[in-house]
Amino acid sequence: MKPVAHRLLLLRHAEAQPPAGGDLSATADLARPLTDEGHRLARHRGETMRRTGIVPDLVLCSPALRTRQTYAGLLPFGQNARPEIRIEPTLYLAAPDELLARLRVTPDSVHTVLLVGHNPGLPALARYLNGVETALESDFGLGTLASFRVEVEEQESIALAWKGLGPKTSWLESFSQN
Repeated sequence: MKPVAHRLLLLRHAEAQPPAGGDLSATADLARPLTDEGHRLARHRGETMRRTGIVPDLVLCSPALRTRQTYAGLLPFGQNARPEIRIEPTLYLAAPDELLARLRVTPDSVHTVLLVGHNPGLPALARYLNGVETALESDFGLGTLASFRVEVEEQESIALAWKGLGPKTSWLESFSQN
């Protein structure tokens, strides 16, 4: 059967302000807003996505203020684009295996997923999906966007995409830093 293409977008949040008063607690970290430069970069990412016609069906976003503001800076995707957005606490500073587990329960009717999160989980997941550790040696700088094409084979009229997500099912399409 003919493969069906799905796309996974991994986006690290844009530049955030340092924690107020040097407070290193999770509560203070979750509340860190974007800097002016961070807002500019998020808007730039959104403009690039609109130019290239990338519109997510589903947005999975960490609850941190900086990730939510990064996502908001991408908008609007288009006139009729209405992606479902899920703010999920488990995505905050999630390890790559946790991110992968979350992606694998995505319904296959969803063709494009945008995951907005943090280092070090996002670059580790990208390296795993790319299947070649050295191909993505660079860490995800602030605002980095990696796009993967996820191959899906239809078997008996059932397309299984996200459940089998892994290095031999996904291919790096683009990697954009600043």
